[in-house]
Amino acid sequence: MVDKALTQKIIDRLAASKSPALLAHIRPDGDAFGSLLALGHALRDRGQRPSLFVEGGMIPMYQFLPGSELVLDLPAQLPPETDCLVALDTSTRDRLGQNTHSWPQPIDIVIDHHISNPAYGKLNLIVSEIPSTTGVLFELFQQASWKVSAANATCLYTGLTTDTGSFRYRGTNAHTLHAAAQLVELGADPAEIAKQCYLSITHERFALRKMVSNTISIKDNKKSAFLTILPDFYAKTGAKSEDTEGIIEEVASIQGVEVGSLFEFMPDGGLRVSLRSKGKVDVNSIASSFGGGGHKAAAGIRFAKDAEKNRDLVLAAISQSVVAL
Repeated sequence: MVDKALTQKIIDRLAASKSPALLAHIRPDGDAFGSLLALGHALRDRGQRPSLFVEGGMIPMYQFLPGSELVLDLPAQLPPETDCLVALDTSTRDRLGQNTHSWPQPIDIVIDHHISNPAYGKLNLIVSEIPSTTGVLFELFQQASWKVSAANATCLYTGLTTDTGSFRYRGTNAHTLHAAAQLVELGADPAEIAKQCYLSITHERFALRKMVSNTISIKDNKKSAFLTILPDFYAKTGAKSEDTEGIIEEVASIQGVEVGSLFEFMPDGGLRVSLRSKGKVDVNSIASSFGGGGHKAAAGIRFAKDAEKNRDLVLAAISQSVVAL
């Protein structure tokens, strides 16, 4: 499953770095933050001085993660002492954030699990068979014989549980559950992590979910359904962009719906699209046809303009994919 020779090269490169910079994708989720902090903990425990960056910095939902104060907003320029640039859980370089677009430094290491990742680093550990980037990191830590502290186990488990939908999605297998059990043995608390991730919704986030749920449209003989987020939804509810996490799961959970989608109309005329499948439809294929990507069961697309036109094009592609089911 994991290329051990390649993994060893990455272990050696990481071990040789004194001040690496770790990056994750824009609009980070539990796997992005979990990966950042897990690798950050592992390197700090070895006496190294990693910097942890993500556009916008840490968000309230994941502040329970040990070391969350270490996650900083993207700087205009990398710290001059940076000697290794690591991208985690990020399928394309442009998703590392606006500030990184002008950085001249190449990406030294990419660690990811998105099948659509084009391998944009010098060393690329991309394991699509593992359902989270923290799962890939755990394999790396085991091969390196690096100690996994309780704090690190918490970060690794958080990425694993959130990217598998609490171990509900396809791709969850015996290897996944065995890794989860090992992380619990190492100090992760499943009940506490579940409470923080799923049972601590703010009033603003709940209000946003309710408003978005009211936009539901079911089509294609009840085989697909979609939700819409308009720019003024945030002002009306007091919610923030990170409060959209998990909303698409509600529409995708409807009985008979094979593909669920969420269309977020941006103030600048752009469009963000999230796609979910129960397994019969490859939504990564749909997303890739529009320049997006992800996994067979979960993918995303970004359009810079023509939001309504592109929404209709994506809906047409979804309809074509489910019509033969």
